[in-house]
Amino acid sequence: MENLRLLVKSFSSARLYQICKDGICIDYQTSHQTFIEKWTNVVFDGYSWLITIVKYLSPFIVYNAYKHGLDGHIALTKVSFVPLISIYFFAYFLRGSARFATPAYREFLENYEKSINSTSNVVRQSFLTKYDFDFHRWNVDMKASYSVTPYSDCHGSYHIPFLFRPFYYFMATWIAKPLAYPGSTYPINAIMKKNLDAGRANYMVHGNLTRAKLETVDNNHIDSVFIDNRAVDENGKPAEGPGQTLVITCEGNAAFYELGAFELPLREGHSALGWNHPGFGYSTGIPFGEADANAVEAVFEYATTKLGFAPKDITVYGWSIGGYSASYLANAHPDIGNVIIDASFDDILPLAIPRMPDFLESVTVNCCRRYFNLHNAALLPKYLGPIRFIRRNTDEIISTNGLASGNRGNQLILAVLESRYPGIFKDKDVEDVLGDWLEQTNPVPRRYSIENYSPEFCVEQIAKSADFPDPNLGVGLNRDQKLSLAYYLLTKHLSDCEGGHNNPLPRKYFKRPWKKSDDIVQ
Repeated sequence: MENLRLLVKSFSSARLYQICKDGICIDYQTSHQTFIEKWTNVVFDGYSWLITIVKYLSPFIVYNAYKHGLDGHIALTKVSFVPLISIYFFAYFLRGSARFATPAYREFLENYEKSINSTSNVVRQSFLTKYDFDFHRWNVDMKASYSVTPYSDCHGSYHIPFLFRPFYYFMATWIAKPLAYPGSTYPINAIMKKNLDAGRANYMVHGNLTRAKLETVDNNHIDSVFIDNRAVDENGKPAEGPGQTLVITCEGNAAFYELGAFELPLREGHSALGWNHPGFGYSTGIPFGEADANAVEAVFEYATTKLGFAPKDITVYGWSIGGYSASYLANAHPDIGNVIIDASFDDILPLAIPRMPDFLESVTVNCCRRYFNLHNAALLPKYLGPIRFIRRNTDEIISTNGLASGNRGNQLILAVLESRYPGIFKDKDVEDVLGDWLEQTNPVPRRYSIENYSPEFCVEQIAKSADFPDPNLGVGLNRDQKLSLAYYLLTKHLSDCEGGHNNPLPRKYFKRPWKKSDDIVQ
């Protein structure tokens, strides 16, 4: 009976990719998988590609049916339906039989059945560190229970008449989603799969790895991975060190934790929590703005309730479009310790409009504001904790003209500085000079554009502020004094990094944001 049960389970169980033992991951597909299982997997992958192609060609199919009638399409469906279904079930039967006949897969299946429904986190994590498989088949490890800042509070409500909603939803999913989040499309996931498997295997051999499936409040499932570098002393109590800080990494629009920014905090010895946007890798859903906000909320709840990190010990790092996820989280949880924004923008709309035909401008505006309202400049200024911006000097993605002057990160930096220090950065003279500074990528010309610059004066003025950031800082000072403070604060908040948008971030730029106490002896 046990063999019969395993045989039945073999037909519908998860695909197996890696087997990890003694610090080494072995590719199941090349070392154990039979030719029949390989061939049938190719068949199922072919069906996935077919469905994707039909999906993206569906508007043309509908138009052709409207123009020439349904008779041809009905005839084609009748001719192809039986062969396609027959091949599918034949491959389904062969794959299950081949899996059952493979000892390595049977061992995996036995352990899988014991672990997936276990209430012991130790048992579940032990299994997840030994096998890499189709994570869609894993049970949820944590269900999110709250959303601190409702999406509409940060973005406002954007109303589309009911009659037009199907059209805009279609445009958002068929055109806008592949452009804004290409990593959520099946072709990108399929092309990147081998690299993602290899990247995941590199982390699986790490001794302190925890992998978890998180369910958001809108019922998406988020694939997350955590590496714990917290140290303990000889008494088993937490010991000081970089591992006591958790860095939550928020990836770009075609990046995954397996190959993205997740490694940056690990190089510095920090604990790290990586996750994939909805629709990326083994995360489910569509990465609309609200879905992405709910996803990062679930990740934060997991970090604080399950992993045991206090908000003050958490740093959020957002790269590219991940800057939205980081901005949202910083807005919703102002007690977060630090925020690092790398190569991100103020608002997606100024970047989207130039990339679309002029006649689609109104459609672009409606799609962005309703489904992809990634308005970082409306979120991040409300966070008052330590923050660092990293700007890529030759960023070709978020610049409207390919130069530093057109980098939309400039507007985000300005929005934050004006909100924190209005007495300085809302001064007309300072605004004009600051605009010139942000067009430059070298801090030296900025420095020499100020007469009688004195960092000691700046430190003295900041030390007088009881609360920081202080909105009254700079009030009553003359032009040169305000420019000195503006330059000082800009250098503390902004790091100019050589390279383009997708260049790996050099290690020297990944550092904790500046705090008032760094320069002032209390």
